[in-house]
Amino acid sequence: MNMLTKLWLVRRLNKQFYGWDKDTLQKHQEQRVSWILKHAAEQSPYYNRLLAGPQQFSLTAVPLMDKATMMEHFNQLNTAGLSKDELMEFLNNQDPRGTPGLYGGQFSVGLSSGTSGNKGLTLLAQDERQLYGCLLWARNGIPRQVKKPYRVLFAIRTNNPAYMEVGSFGVKLVYVDYTRSPEALVELINEKKLNILAGPPSLLAMLAARRDLIRPPIETIIAYAEVLESKTKTSLEETFGAPVVQIYQGAEGFIGSTCRAGNMHINEDIVLVEEQEAGDSLGHAKKVVLTDLYRTTQPIIRYALNDLLEIDHRGCTCGSCFRVIKKIHGRADDIFHLAGPDGKVRFLFPDYVQRSIIRASDDILEYQAIQHALGSIEIRLVVKEGAGLADIQNAVCDNLQQWAQKIGGQLGRVSFNTKLPERNPQSNKLIRVVRRF
Repeated sequence: MNMLTKLWLVRRLNKQFYGWDKDTLQKHQEQRVSWILKHAAEQSPYYNRLLAGPQQFSLTAVPLMDKATMMEHFNQLNTAGLSKDELMEFLNNQDPRGTPGLYGGQFSVGLSSGTSGNKGLTLLAQDERQLYGCLLWARNGIPRQVKKPYRVLFAIRTNNPAYMEVGSFGVKLVYVDYTRSPEALVELINEKKLNILAGPPSLLAMLAARRDLIRPPIETIIAYAEVLESKTKTSLEETFGAPVVQIYQGAEGFIGSTCRAGNMHINEDIVLVEEQEAGDSLGHAKKVVLTDLYRTTQPIIRYALNDLLEIDHRGCTCGSCFRVIKKIHGRADDIFHLAGPDGKVRFLFPDYVQRSIIRASDDILEYQAIQHALGSIEIRLVVKEGAGLADIQNAVCDNLQQWAQKIGGQLGRVSFNTKLPERNPQSNKLIRVVRRF
């Protein structure tokens, strides 16, 4: 894909985001679903077997996919005839601090974080990488007034050639992994005169704590990989004097991006998102099932995400008809289970646990809630020096109890300590609400 084609595609992606109406979007999705299913049935042995018969091109006929199933059937699922074991060996032989090469000179191979313990391969051919680069350039959320060239601190767990595609637009990405100390990152920002910070909220907060040491003006902050709490977003914006935008992506695709009005939309021209009930009796959190409308080397068809999303169907002031992701509630695996008086389990969603803690006091610096078993919850609180810790703990308990009563559940024993939050050992992500059974 030459540069003129890329620029044309970027303009087209912007036009689709802001210019399409719902009818145009629906027709586009129907056409792409029909094409992607036909291609999968013809090129993927796995889907050839599943989609045989009179309903072969119906999306509802396709069973749900998850990471474990995808990895189990990877050799039959991908359309390039590649072996999972050979790809894993290829990754293991790469320099962990460098940019991985292309497998066979044409395929980028990534390994997803495996937050829940299941690692997954991500496979992209050249045309898919180039589309990703154009999409990232078109919908990075960076305000128009930010001057080019963009010089970006790009913090990710492992690098991937797909990320480097955006470099063709003149963006300078300075890749760092999560092992760098905050002090080393500050030195790098100053040395390279970086003006955009991109990374998980927990890392961005560490840099905010060292704002006085950062010399170049920071013009935009891009958050991803972890849930961005409103309190953290406000703090980052005030500390750096720059807007904070979000990108929602994973091994499953580039799911959401921030519009010019500051809201995060589903990239509905690229992915089809189905909403499913999650049992949230107090709010509107939903499970979501995703189909990537363009990926063919590793088809992503009716893939059940582990995230809980609250989706707003009302229009956005930016003019886009794409649905707005109002809130990412957390992972479905981390919904707290509370015993009900009738012997049935009640579900307390991560968002309500977080609210119970952060609304207890402005003196809370760090926190994490861990449910070890039914009736056993650990709360880790780090507060400002001189703050009334006992009063804060009581307020957290009261808030949790109110939510428990609303859903008809029993909290059980709630214990407190002042330990720092633990990161997930597989993904190194900071997850504020964790269920361990």
